Amino acid sequence: MFQNPQSVVRCAPRSFSTKLAFQAGLLFLLGAVLSAGCVSKEQYESEKVRGLNFQRLLAQEEKRADTLDDKLAHKDKEIAKLSTQLKETQETIASLKSQNRELTLELNALKEQGHSQPDQESLSTSPGPDLDPSKDKPHSGPSLSDPFLSEEELRKMLDQGETK
Repeated sequence: MFQNPQSVVRCAPRSFSTKLAFQAGLLFLLGAVLSAGCVSKEQYESEKVRGLNFQRLLAQEEKRADTLDDKLAHKDKEIAKLSTQLKETQETIASLKSQNRELTLELNALKEQGHSQPDQESLSTSPGPDLDPSKDKPHSGPSLSDPFLSEEELRKMLDQGETK
């Protein structure tokens, strides 16, 4: 609690050294920022060329993508067209199958009718008391061109032809 008036020393204001330190720090920061942002002319030109190359490549890829998109759209149209043709062909096949079944049934019915018809003809061609057998032409039997012959009848005819 003693205060000695001689022991108190007054210093010059620090404003000069603080201002100088502040200015020096500011200049240092400004120099660091400026030096970090600067590049050599060669680096700048090489980066500029590199950027232009990337732009050119990007344009080429966009053009290629557009071409591929056009081809894809064309192929989609072809697929739709072929799908329609396939459906039409399947419908045609189905109708032809049904016609084939109907024609097969008709053919089978005609074959059965043809089998029963020779029996009726043999009854009607047998000589009766009022018919003169000499006036009738000799019946040569069924021919090979007859479409209503069964396989058995055809085999019999061929076997008879071989024995003669």
